[in-house]
Amino acid sequence: MQKCCCNSLLFFLLLLPTHFTFGFHHHASFMLSIRHYSSKSKRINMSSVLEQVSQRLVSNSTATPDTPTYLCLAIAGGGGHAISVLASTPGASALLLEGTVTYDRQSMQTYVGGTELSKHKFVSKESAALLSRAAVRRAMQYRRSLKDYPYCIGLGVTSALVTTKERPGRGSFGYICATRANGCQWSCRVELAAQLRNRIEEDQIIGELALQAVEQLQNKAATEITKHNEHDIIEDASFVDVNVSDQVFAAAERVLDGATDAVLLLPNTDKSRFIVMTDPILPSSSLIFPGSFNPPHDGHVTLARVAAASFSQQEVTPVFMELSLTNADKPSLDPRSVSERAQKFLELGNLPSQCGILLTSSPLFSQKVEILKRYMAPALDENGQKIGFIIGTDTMRRILDPKYYGNDTKNMLEAV
Repeated sequence: MQKCCCNSLLFFLLLLPTHFTFGFHHHASFMLSIRHYSSKSKRINMSSVLEQVSQRLVSNSTATPDTPTYLCLAIAGGGGHAISVLASTPGASALLLEGTVTYDRQSMQTYVGGTELSKHKFVSKESAALLSRAAVRRAMQYRRSLKDYPYCIGLGVTSALVTTKERPGRGSFGYICATRANGCQWSCRVELAAQLRNRIEEDQIIGELALQAVEQLQNKAATEITKHNEHDIIEDASFVDVNVSDQVFAAAERVLDGATDAVLLLPNTDKSRFIVMTDPILPSSSLIFPGSFNPPHDGHVTLARVAAASFSQQEVTPVFMELSLTNADKPSLDPRSVSERAQKFLELGNLPSQCGILLTSSPLFSQKVEILKRYMAPALDENGQKIGFIIGTDTMRRILDPKYYGNDTKNMLEAV
């Protein structure tokens, strides 16, 4: 084992509020197949079909314990039957984390957070996507294990259905978007046949199609989408997958280009590559290990494991190797170099059981704190939010150097 580069181990504990931001992934789209029940057949019991879809979702999750589903739903306008039917399905607790109906625009804005929603119509593809992203973030916050993150799914639905108000020349329509935490996404636009159903029936159909969107992510778009009438329209349906060959390189480019200020990388199941998460959600009690890791070595891993074992009363403390791609004293890192350093961590082996890599644009310690606290999950117990930093003596000297605070000792003391 190489000698550890850090000569001391220090912890900083901070009480931090929660906030969220957005990021985007490179992707590829695939065509989907859609089938419908014959209009000549007898009227379909839509409640029964919704129950069948719910049962399949539960079965898909419980039948494959190595690839479960953890689901949060956000429904705006119509489709709320999806929540009630899924919640009443035996075994639903295996996948359902939360179901929310954001009926008012202000409620929807609060759920999504930020100001992005104000740029779009209530019923739009963009609003459904924003709801979906907010829902998947909530799913990640509820799961304390980093190993569960890749199986978190957020479902967003916006629709305008039968109402007391007349909408001349326009029938009921909506948008559905399901997003997995690794960036995979299924979405579509739905237009229902006019003057064919009442409000409850339309709500059930939107709910059923919404749950089928989740099923598409479970099966990687290998199943057909079912609609009830040949006059119903499902268009712009696409399955968006993630280009796994260059994920770390692409993530590093996003940080350097200013598209996001942090990206979370998690090892896949066999630890052969990293998966890029849609959002860098940090559990409410986490350890951050800042460093250049040039290259990563056994000393880094050993220090991380020792720190994790002593930091918290939790059974397992997540550890994040934080690599700032910008440096206060040196040029920014090349994305290819970032990808190579990340791969070296996988080659080392013996990483802590709960371990990830954070790519940030925060060379200064005060900047790291400001960025990381925005991604902290709310505390789910009496211990509150707690974040620790693993640092060596060299880093400690930089933290206390007024040079990095405008050559002002007072600024340094206030920041510390």
